[in-house]
Amino acid sequence: MTPPPPLFAIRWLFLRLLALSYLAAFLSLAVQIQGLAGSQGILPAHTLLDWVRPRAGIERYWMAPTLFWMGDSDVALGAVPIAGAVLSVLLFVGVAPLPILVSSWALYLSLAVVSQVFLGYQWDALLLETGLLAVLLAPGGWWPRPGRESPPSPVAVWLFRWLLFRLMFGSGVVKLSSGDPTWRGLTALRYHYWTQPLPTWVGWY
Repeated sequence: MTPPPPLFAIRWLFLRLLALSYLAAFLSLAVQIQGLAGSQGILPAHTLLDWVRPRAGIERYWMAPTLFWMGDSDVALGAVPIAGAVLSVLLFVGVAPLPILVSSWALYLSLAVVSQVFLGYQWDALLLETGLLAVLLAPGGWWPRPGRESPPSPVAVWLFRWLLFRLMFGSGVVKLSSGDPTWRGLTALRYHYWTQPLPTWVGWY
């Protein structure tokens, strides 16, 4: 059965929005990675890898899956987010979405591992999970054309629905079970946007 046309349009839009999310993440890391995980950074990547290597042996590739096992120099740390940003632009344009999504996910996972606590937030995990599921959603080919591309996988569509449910339901459960009376009283949003840890200027309005 051929998926309805809106499903193709949704995939087209979703992959481009994901590309913009990747681009923002990689560009942000491009200017911060040396200070976070560089040789003179707060938590140097080489310190983590040197600690894991003798203790985990061959299992280190599973315990700490990162491309920086091949080299953790400052040059490599700086090159990976730049490469990721380039791939994000190509993904937005629509070039080879499947291999680019695989590569983007691998690069961001590599950065997340060596960045340790700095990329340990919920949104980092969400980007990694979304990026991995997007591999199942992406059309094949080097330049997929609308109307000629492979249809979205039903499995991928349902996995995204499950991810969205977990995200929304889990976020609600955590807040309501926190014991905070403003969340339980459904009044927290009167204060949340301008007291959140990373507020934006629109939070005041």
